[in-house]
Amino acid sequence: MSLRKAFSAVGVAAALATGALIAAPAAQAATWTYIGIYPTAASCHAAGQKLVNNHQAVNYFCDTTTETGPARLSAILY
Repeated sequence: MSLRKAFSAVGVAAALATGALIAAPAAQAATWTYIGIYPTAASCHAAGQKLVNNHQAVNYFCDTTTETGPARLSAILY
């Protein structure tokens, strides 16, 4: 493969990848946002589900060590 063809192939691949990211912003990496600490995992899940149901967040995650201990809520916001 000549050097000219190699540069051409790389340029086409980069243009296609850039176009795909511009055309589909949802395909780009999402960022988790810290929301707060809740006294139990159940209350954390209820708060996270409320964010999703109210179309304020795409997804949520409750980080906890036990079901009865405090839980940290993080969400991917719109």
